[in-house]
Amino acid sequence: MNRFQLNVPDQTSGLPYSTKRIWHYIAGFWIVQAGITLVEFTLRIGISPYPMLWAGWVQWVLHWLLWMLLTPFLIYMAQRFPMDIRAIRWGLVRTILIHLLAFSVLTFLLRSAEYLLIKPLYYWETGKDLSWNNIPKWFVEEYSWGTTLYLLVLVLYNIFLYDNRYQRLEKQHLATELTNSQLKAQLTDAQLQALKMQLNPHFLFNTHHAIVSLMLQHDNRRAIDMVTALSDLLRGVLAHQDDNFLRLREELKLTQQYLAIQQIRFQDRLQIEYDIDPRAEDSPVPQLILQPLVENAVTHGIADLTDGARIRIAARRVDDCLLLEVFDNGVGNQPRKKRVGGNGLGLSNTRSRLHQAYGERARLTFVQPPGNGTTVALTLPCLSDSVTTTKNNEPVPLTHY
Repeated sequence: MNRFQLNVPDQTSGLPYSTKRIWHYIAGFWIVQAGITLVEFTLRIGISPYPMLWAGWVQWVLHWLLWMLLTPFLIYMAQRFPMDIRAIRWGLVRTILIHLLAFSVLTFLLRSAEYLLIKPLYYWETGKDLSWNNIPKWFVEEYSWGTTLYLLVLVLYNIFLYDNRYQRLEKQHLATELTNSQLKAQLTDAQLQALKMQLNPHFLFNTHHAIVSLMLQHDNRRAIDMVTALSDLLRGVLAHQDDNFLRLREELKLTQQYLAIQQIRFQDRLQIEYDIDPRAEDSPVPQLILQPLVENAVTHGIADLTDGARIRIAARRVDDCLLLEVFDNGVGNQPRKKRVGGNGLGLSNTRSRLHQAYGERARLTFVQPPGNGTTVALTLPCLSDSVTTTKNNEPVPLTHY
C-alpha cells in the first residue's frame, strides 16, 4: 500500500507541516462527520420496521474508517491538482473534472471494499447472500453528499496550507525586521565610531547607503558581510587610534579591510593586486595614509566600470625612501583631472599630514598617461622604527574627502 507523506508545501521554507498535528485534525474531522451520520443512522433504526443487523453497524464503522485512512490520498490529490481560482478558466475546469473523477473512482472502490468485508457477516446473520447490486446502489446514494464532503476536505486542506504559509511568512517577516534592526544598530554604532576616529564621512555614507540598499533588496547575507567588514575596519582603526604611525604591514591590513567592503559592493567586477616588497613591511607610515588614496581610486576611478575594474597597491624600498603606489585602471586622465589633479580637499588634507610628519621630504604625485588608468605615488623617507610608537595627544585630523 502506498504511503502519502502529509506535507504542506510551503514556498517560504519547504518544511513539512506537523504530521502529528494534522493527524489530530484528520481524526477530529472524520469523528465529527461520523457522529452526524450516527444520529441519522439511529433515527432510521427507530422508524424502521426491520431489526438492525450487526452487518449494518460494521459497515458504518468500516465506511468512516476507510475514509479516514484514505485522507492522505485526498491530501495528495489536493497537492497534485490545486484548485487555484486564479488559474485560467479551462485549467480550473480541468482540475475540477479530475477531482470529480478521482472521487467517483475512490467511492466505487470504497463501496466495493465494504461489500466484500461485510458480505460474510451478512450471510452469517441472515443465511442469505448479499447481492452485488448493492454496490451501485450505495454509490448513487453517497455521490451527492460524498462529493460535497470530498470538496470540503480540499477546502480545509487549503485553509491549513495558507494558514501555515501565513504563519511562516509572519515569522520570516519578524526575523527580517529583527535582522534589519540589528543591522541598523550596528550601523549607528559604526557611524559613532567613525566620527570619533574622523574617518572619511563620504566613505561611511556610501557604505551605509550600500548596506541599506542591500537590505531593501532582501540581500541580508551581503548586507551582514558588509557590516562585518566595516566593523572589522573600525576595530582596526580603534586599536591604533592613538598611534600617529603604523608599520606598513598594519597599514595594509586596514587597507585590506576597507577593500573587503568594496569587494562586497563590486563583487566580481573588482580585482585587487598587491606587490609588496618584504623589506618594506616594517617601514613606519602615517596611520590611514593609504585609505584615502585607495578610496579616491574607487570613487573617481573604477566606480563607473561595468567590468574588469582593477586596483594595484605596491610598496618597495628605494634607497632610503619608501615608495607606495596605488594604481587603478579607471577613467584616466581627462574625466577626473580636475577632481584629482591637485587642489582638492582630500589631497590638501593628505599633503598637510605628510608635511607635518615629514616636512619637505615627502612627495605626493599623480601619473595619468593618455587613455585609462591613474597611479598615485607616495614617496616617504624611511624613518627609524621608533616613530611607530610615537603618541600625540592632538592627532592630525584624518578626514580626507
